[in-house]
Amino acid sequence: MTASWDKQRMEVLTRLWLAGETARMIAEKLGGGVTRNAVIGKAHRLGLTGKQGSKNAALKRARAFRPGVSDRQLQRRPKNRAR
Repeated sequence: MTASWDKQRMEVLTRLWLAGETARMIAEKLGGGVTRNAVIGKAHRLGLTGKQGSKNAALKRARAFRPGVSDRQLQRRPKNRAR
């Protein structure tokens, strides 16, 4: 049986997803036959998945607003390892 996605459920999903809740926790809070995979699929269809919340995406956004600073200047240099 599939759970129906009404407007209220989609709003709860969006709010919890953006708050950083896991798909499993969102599915438990929604109840009514909603599975973890159903939450992930719906989040994807709503455009909530992606890299907007990842550290790498945040770094890329920060770099985009730093005129005159190249990516090479922002990269960490590897430490010299003593052998």
